[in-house]
Amino acid sequence: MHIPSINSMNLRHKFFLWSGLILVLFSLLLSLFYYQHMKSILIREALDKSEVILQEVEAIREYVREELRPTIRKMHKDDTFILEAMSTTYVSLQIMKRFGRRMHGYLFRRVSLNPLNPKNMADPFEEEMFDWFEEHPDQRLWRGIVQKNGKSFFVSMEPDYFEPTCLRCHGDYHDAPEELIKRYGTTGGFRFKEGDLGGIDSVMIPVSASLARITRDSILVFFVIFGAAMLALFLLNLMFGKLVMARLARVSSSLLRENDSAGETKTGKALARAGVDELDNLRLSLKTLSRYVAIARKGAGLQPDFIGPYVVGPPIAPGTLSWLYQGTNTRTEKGVTLKLGFDDVLANPLYGACLRAESKIIRSVRHDNLLTLLARENNIMIFEQVQGTDLQQWIGDQQEISSYILPLFTQLCDLLATLHWAGVVHHDLRPGVFLMTEENSLKLFDMGHAFQRDIPDVILSSGLGPQGDPRYMAPELIQGKRGDPRSDIYSLGILLYLFVTGKLPFETQTVSLSTWPGIKKTVPAPTSVNGDISLEL
Repeated sequence: MHIPSINSMNLRHKFFLWSGLILVLFSLLLSLFYYQHMKSILIREALDKSEVILQEVEAIREYVREELRPTIRKMHKDDTFILEAMSTTYVSLQIMKRFGRRMHGYLFRRVSLNPLNPKNMADPFEEEMFDWFEEHPDQRLWRGIVQKNGKSFFVSMEPDYFEPTCLRCHGDYHDAPEELIKRYGTTGGFRFKEGDLGGIDSVMIPVSASLARITRDSILVFFVIFGAAMLALFLLNLMFGKLVMARLARVSSSLLRENDSAGETKTGKALARAGVDELDNLRLSLKTLSRYVAIARKGAGLQPDFIGPYVVGPPIAPGTLSWLYQGTNTRTEKGVTLKLGFDDVLANPLYGACLRAESKIIRSVRHDNLLTLLARENNIMIFEQVQGTDLQQWIGDQQEISSYILPLFTQLCDLLATLHWAGVVHHDLRPGVFLMTEENSLKLFDMGHAFQRDIPDVILSSGLGPQGDPRYMAPELIQGKRGDPRSDIYSLGILLYLFVTGKLPFETQTVSLSTWPGIKKTVPAPTSVNGDISLEL
């Protein structure tokens, strides 16, 4: 499947594509913001819950330490130790175990690196937290999200430092209650001193389900925002197409037709490149028309100025590299036709060389349908006087040209045979390079892209690439090949098709040069374009 590049898209598609990409990014940012916001709310709620639970545990421990334990000692001997009533760790763990049964997933742990009960031994993560609290003695709380058994938990941890009242059971085991020794032995939970980090209290609150829900909601937010934005963009695109693109296309098409009627070939080539949209077409068309206007003004301003002995009159038609003007030879008082190069052409050495090669080729051939070159002074060519209009405009002005087709085509064939016999290949046959005289005789006045076997090919040697209007060019010319007379015969066939049907077989211009050979493989039958073609024709 062929996927067009961004540069080959028209303005409407570019606008829609870039707007869509911006909306995707905007939707992603909003959904990410929503996810982070909801996650922060979840963390704050979990933090509040964990602080409440830790405060409840501490309240239980204080009650055991300050109320329950002294009361039992008054009722029994001083060395009496009832674990289930006097151990703050045991009582708090048992109460929180029952709490965890009612609050599924909630977990309270009191762990130590040297516990009395081996069940309270710290796991690897908790060992790391012991190191962290040792390195940060001023910290009294740590919180974060931890993965445990494939699930996410919000964890709050508080360090527990030994006080003097704790050392009776966790200092020297010789001073510990006999009941405690019988139950747990003397291997763990002893030899602590006042101020030692004896344990860590932690509360784990499950958040996996909440995080998954937030993730799902964030994805939903993305699709809702993106879908609504794309719908708005689609409606905007329709409105943009009707209010802007349609009008812009009409203006651009009108300017392109003006360029075609003026015989502009380099603009047609530029429009055929990939990466040209409607604004590019408009810019190039306006640039071309502005150049024609400037040259026309120049020609008008030259009247009755002189170039040598020649008076320059009004412009007649544009060529590939120059403009054709009416003129007068003041020495003989006879009319002439002057060919003046474009200013930007004369400033470019390559195109200047093409202009000089053109004069040599024209001088080497003589034919009734080829303007006769009388003289050349610097970059000005002086031809015989001719009165007429360019063929492109003439075709557009005619209501019916069927009676002219055979005489015109006969002239073209005879002219082309003469050129080829002289070793000349024109390479750019199209209506814009011919004048139609008042006597209905064709006059070829432009050979800016021509090749002659005895003259170095400036276009080929300089690497300028394909030159001309792709609609009239043979496929091999579009591929950069030159010098084959059959290329002119192909263009002659396109001209005949235009004479017969009134249309070109390939109307489009704004496509890549690389796609033209494929387009030219199929030519619509003339009768499918013009059903009124006579059998005699």
